[in-house]
Amino acid sequence: MTGTYKEFYNFVKLNAPTVCALWEDFNKRPDPQVGDEYMYFEQIPQMGVSCTSTIVFDKVWFDDKFENGVAFYYIFHRKDNGEEVRIHTINNVYDFDKLTVDDRQDLFSFWRNCVPIDK
Repeated sequence: MTGTYKEFYNFVKLNAPTVCALWEDFNKRPDPQVGDEYMYFEQIPQMGVSCTSTIVFDKVWFDDKFENGVAFYYIFHRKDNGEEVRIHTINNVYDFDKLTVDDRQDLFSFWRNCVPIDK
């Protein structure tokens, strides 16, 4: 590979700035603490809609069934009605060729679909 990390980063920033924003957020966002609020951007494919809601962090569970890397379930509840929300997030992948379509949607999904609400 030729070039430097900075050149590669600048190339990606020009062609896919959302990837750079996600990378920066992934590296600086602290782990959620119980009670932290997030704006959740949810896609509902069966209904062909997307919506936002405020969710409150409760806990995180390690997904011991995911064998191609490291994954977690971030557990929240909706602020308006208390309904549980589970966000499956894959944080590390051993072999990208083995990812399913669902796995690809779960890559960094906590960081892509949740934005912290400043208090």
